[in-house]
Amino acid sequence: MKRMEVTLDSFTIGRFTSYMHDGCPDGYMQIAESARTPIGGMWCGSSWGPVLFYSETRSLIFTIKLNKLARDQSGYNFDFRIRYKVLTKDSSVTRYGGIKLEELRQWHNRSSFQSQYAIEDFTNSSGAHSDRYGQDFSLFSAYTNNKTFMDSLTPAVERNVQNYTEPKYYLGDLIPGTYCSRIFSDCDRKACRLQSPNFPGIYPRNLTCYYAVRQHEVPHGKHAMILVKQTKGNLIWISSQDTGTNSKPPPSTVEKEKKFEPRLKTWSECDNIQDYVTVYDGYTTRDPIVLKFCGGGQAVPQATSSGPELLVEFTTSPFGTFTGTSSNVLPLYGFQLDVEVIFVDVLSPTYSKNKKPCEFWIRGAGRGILENPRHSLAPNTTCLYHLQGIGVFKTFDHLSLSRRTSAQGIHQPLSRFKVWISMMKFNLDLDFGKMDETSVGAIGVLQTQEDCSGMLRIWDGALREPPACNDLNCVSDVSLHPLLSHYNHNSTNVIARYCRGTVPRTCDRSNINETYARPCAISESYVSSSDSITLELKNTESTVLRPLEFKLKYEFIDLHQDGLPLVGGEIDCNRKFVSSLMERKDPAIFRSVRNTFLFGRGGTRNLKCIYKFEGQRGERIRIKLRKVTTLNRPCMSRVDEDINRSFCYGDTNARIEIFERPYHDSILLPRGCLCNSSNSSHLPVEYTSTSRDLEVHLTAINMTTLDDPDAINFEGMFEFIKGPANCKDGRRKFGPSGTIHMTFGDMECRTRPWLLEPSNGNKFLYVRLKAIFLRKYYPKKAMNTTVIGTSSYRCQTKARVVLTTSEGLTITACPLSLDSNVYEYVEIFSAGWNERPIYSMANRSKAISVEYLRPENGDFTFNWMELVPRPVLSIAEDCQYKCSELGACVNASVWCDDVVHCPSGDDETFLQCSAIMKLPTEILATLCLIIVFLCCAFAAFAYKRFAYHCRKIKRKFRGASVLQTRLKSLSSMDTAILDEKEVIC
Repeated sequence: MKRMEVTLDSFTIGRFTSYMHDGCPDGYMQIAESARTPIGGMWCGSSWGPVLFYSETRSLIFTIKLNKLARDQSGYNFDFRIRYKVLTKDSSVTRYGGIKLEELRQWHNRSSFQSQYAIEDFTNSSGAHSDRYGQDFSLFSAYTNNKTFMDSLTPAVERNVQNYTEPKYYLGDLIPGTYCSRIFSDCDRKACRLQSPNFPGIYPRNLTCYYAVRQHEVPHGKHAMILVKQTKGNLIWISSQDTGTNSKPPPSTVEKEKKFEPRLKTWSECDNIQDYVTVYDGYTTRDPIVLKFCGGGQAVPQATSSGPELLVEFTTSPFGTFTGTSSNVLPLYGFQLDVEVIFVDVLSPTYSKNKKPCEFWIRGAGRGILENPRHSLAPNTTCLYHLQGIGVFKTFDHLSLSRRTSAQGIHQPLSRFKVWISMMKFNLDLDFGKMDETSVGAIGVLQTQEDCSGMLRIWDGALREPPACNDLNCVSDVSLHPLLSHYNHNSTNVIARYCRGTVPRTCDRSNINETYARPCAISESYVSSSDSITLELKNTESTVLRPLEFKLKYEFIDLHQDGLPLVGGEIDCNRKFVSSLMERKDPAIFRSVRNTFLFGRGGTRNLKCIYKFEGQRGERIRIKLRKVTTLNRPCMSRVDEDINRSFCYGDTNARIEIFERPYHDSILLPRGCLCNSSNSSHLPVEYTSTSRDLEVHLTAINMTTLDDPDAINFEGMFEFIKGPANCKDGRRKFGPSGTIHMTFGDMECRTRPWLLEPSNGNKFLYVRLKAIFLRKYYPKKAMNTTVIGTSSYRCQTKARVVLTTSEGLTITACPLSLDSNVYEYVEIFSAGWNERPIYSMANRSKAISVEYLRPENGDFTFNWMELVPRPVLSIAEDCQYKCSELGACVNASVWCDDVVHCPSGDDETFLQCSAIMKLPTEILATLCLIIVFLCCAFAAFAYKRFAYHCRKIKRKFRGASVLQTRLKSLSSMDTAILDEKEVIC
């Protein structure tokens, strides 16, 4: 399709007197297109330079009428010179887009276009002219920073001459019966452009064009908004200067340069000529006007609708003259606006669902970031943000608070929620076209004058409509509010006001690193006194020309806690659940505290919450923890199926622990630990107490900004149940020592723990029983490693014995009967025995719990004794009764009591237990002397007797020898044989 280019090299027809009323009294020129309805606009006066006109159809009709001809040369009023050229549509790239590579390559040499009047000349010349104002608006300069485009100029791409760097423009569908009104739809998939008629040439007079943009297809869950803008100022030039009448002398070159200096004008500045563009936030002219501009040479800031529809109106005056610019610059007349479609979440507070009033409702129990509306706001608009905390979980209704706790002086808080506001950013730009002095120079000048033409006020409470205040702080309409504290009553007053030039409370470090930045403190934030806060965003100028931006973090602080307070106060997380105050006994839910101020993100370093369950006499408590979360630290819990208890492994800085108080005035003993950082823990965990006092502890130490109620929490159920009525034997033992022989009666009573306690806090306990060691859990050990015994396969019974200290050391063993041929023993010491110095453990309980789980009918026994560490100094006097292998002194009562307490059995040896050894020292010494004397006397007597017998035997032996000698000398023939007896006699 062909298009016509007409150039008016010179033009003078009559006089031009007015844009609105009888502006061409001497004559005029009218331009019409063959296929369009005539609109009747008139041109007259004299042009200041060449003027171009581009047709939108195949033919143009110029009508020139001269009503009055001047009589002399001084009043010469008729002269014109017209040139024309036929253009193809592909070459009209400024209007239709689709810039080809081969056409752009020759733009490197700008000097070659100085004497030509093709369409490319205007873009190039306008860009050269714009360089004087610090910005190059030429089409080529727009692509020099595009790497894809610059790479496309290489010879490798020359093969495909039809490759376009810019798509063909979609100029809308012409509305039948109109001259220039068009409809645009679904511009998210098209390169939509809003153009003045006959762009980029002179636009006609006496017309009104409507450009209706609508987005029909919107993704699910999204909300569409239409945006129009133009970043290239050379594509905007709408007449805005009154040229006056021909009676005025022609302006000088300097005056023309100043008169037509590129500048975008707005609002009332466009009333001189009545040529302007109006942008409506909607589909009709009854919708709010967000922008009205004329002039040109500057970028048009983006104007965004609040919904999927936007209307742009272009109006021109009935009469006009060809103003032009300087002689060496050929401008682009009219305008071209880019259209974009942006999508936001349909549930996000980034757009106003109603244009009037502008209101946002944010309800819930979470947190988020709130920013200014993504769409433009018309002048004198007030937007209200209603932030109100609403509970997500049902509150615990098993306690009759209204009937029973009023007499005890326990009151529920007036509001369940508080609203926490932390301002991250607030900015109000300068008036459109002005330069910010703070951005000029190396140092800059800080603005000290307050400018509240756009401001944000924070109201402590709920506002249903914008307030009509006589001053900025509204102090003349309400009484002066007190200083904000944590929990004042709602007074609906202004607690903060943000304007340009003010420095209120801010927490802008979160903009740099929101995850790891130090949490915003209360002194840097605002906390409501009720469950509501209202933000009032007010602007006197359109945010298109003067953007008003803010960004803040909000959070609904949930103050609700199940149960009754142990001490009182909203900052105390210790709660209690009393069976006698409950109306129903069915299972109930209890949850951890959700007050952010008690966690790391709220500025607290350590957290300790106690949930205490108090049953009536004869009751027990059954709890079931079904949800546990402890993020930001590697930890998991595992259930020991042997004893059905949970233990924690890893970093236990955040954990949930179960404690039981065996007796009403005894210490707490650990019965389980839970943590869960990776959803790998064993859940749920159930435990049934053996007494009527049970506690659940939530502990978190060394918390960071990552720790909040969503990172550390738990949820469980509890129930008060009936316990066995026949368990009346006392299982709380004191004293220096003792031996327990298990006598099993009622099956429900067998699992009740034995609680062993020393007589005073300076003594420790040592428990020893015949059993096979299975495993040990020690929470203070690195990574809480469980030691597993190697003899577990030899355990022939399902019964288990669990030994527990107050610090959580738990030993599981397989009990053995007294007649068992397996001689193995398990021992345990009180908490702190292996730690030195001892005085640092003075406040720690030394009690030990002994439990038999699933006990069978067997003869089980264990014994215990009190210990005192032996003196470590050599000069100190050693104790009289001691177990050397334990390094401990023991009570005298354990010595020789027919029960072996020391592992080596020294306490029952004969030397230690003989009756003689128990005599006084003096008697023992006397006896010893007597015994020694008797022994010596006996030895002397024995020696004498022995010596006497020896002499006698010796004499006998000597006499026999003499007789034999004599007998040998006698002759057997001569001497008669005599009897020896007779010879001796």
